[in-house]
Amino acid sequence: MIWAVLGFDRNSDSVVVERELPASFTEDDAARLVGPHPDLVGSSFPLSESQLAAVAPLLGVKPDTDRIAYFLEAQDDSWGTHWSLVT
Repeated sequence: MIWAVLGFDRNSDSVVVERELPASFTEDDAARLVGPHPDLVGSSFPLSESQLAAVAPLLGVKPDTDRIAYFLEAQDDSWGTHWSLVT
């Protein structure tokens, strides 16, 4: 399993950002970030500006919160992973 930050264009709801977080980002890190939800794996969590600021250094890009809504989610990595930034 990998953790990723997804960004959706606020006008079109299209995915415009998909960034894999480093392997060092664990389920415990996710729980500290968004809370200890029982459905942490398998859910998508909207990130507030302060939560996004906490993971922004791991993304390697400056978030554009005016245009993009960001979410944290766990993804199955058994098929390999891809990540991109479309702006």
